[in-house]
Amino acid sequence: MKLYRVMAQFSCSVSLILCCCPFGYGAQSSAAQFLKLGFGARALGMGESFVAVADDISSVYYNPAGLALKGGAKEKEFLFSHAWHIQDMGISQLGFTKRPYGFALTYFSAGEIEGMDSNQTPTGNFTAEDLAFSAGYGFDVNALHLGVNGRYIHQRIKSSAASAVCSDFGALYHFDGTPYWAGASVSNLGTKIKFVDESFPLPLIYRLGAAADFKGQKLLLALEADFPNDSGAAIRAGAEYRGVDNVAFRLGYKTGSSSDRDAILGRELGSSSSGVSSLYGFYAGVGFNYRSFALDYAFLPYGELGNSHRFSVGVKFQ
Repeated sequence: MKLYRVMAQFSCSVSLILCCCPFGYGAQSSAAQFLKLGFGARALGMGESFVAVADDISSVYYNPAGLALKGGAKEKEFLFSHAWHIQDMGISQLGFTKRPYGFALTYFSAGEIEGMDSNQTPTGNFTAEDLAFSAGYGFDVNALHLGVNGRYIHQRIKSSAASAVCSDFGALYHFDGTPYWAGASVSNLGTKIKFVDESFPLPLIYRLGAAADFKGQKLLLALEADFPNDSGAAIRAGAEYRGVDNVAFRLGYKTGSSSDRDAILGRELGSSSSGVSSLYGFYAGVGFNYRSFALDYAFLPYGELGNSHRFSVGVKFQ
């Protein structure tokens, strides 16, 4: 099987989960789709509307400018996150911040993928695994928080492997005397993934958002617009309510095209999802905090493809 066909099958499989890339391989499709699967359960529970929040370890992924925020006496944070995705896919993540520095490691496994030749004849199953390591730094310029990440990416698909490097840049601004924040970032700006003599771009994403942290009401609201290079723009909205002692409740929503929604919900095949699985585009989560420890969970319905569950365990320390 030619390499581009292997890439196409892998890209399509992950794109179905993300529902934000073309359902097929084309010139605008990107490699390393695992870079679009989010980081940690808290941000996922808020629909990944996080570019203007970026107040925890997830800033390494969504907006490195958050690394410039001061955490008081407890400025170190460690996080382990794991997601059980559909079709045997899984993602595990480690993160560590010692402000203003942050580090993250992501491992993604696509499970077994069925191989086909040009005549659609089965050629046996193959596997695909991805790895990304990030290191970031945040700093202030007057009242503006800024940040930058460097990232190394390695992909293995069947017997072929390739690597790339990229950077993230972010900005975060708090309107003094108000609960309002504004944030912007660009992620995965770098080299292409090259398998032998074929190159594939990374999933470049521009994010622009605003957030309101009403501390008295223990309510956090966020709104964000995403502009990826391999699909149409998307609007995200998220909320976090912390009015119950040691517990946080989260909701989120992401817009999507009608064709993507029909494909995920099975309408293109004449069937239709029902129940919770039909709520594609919605996110939900809950978090439990005890002293310096946090346990977070996020739920993502994917229609006919099933549901995704993300768990995170975090600790803050001096």
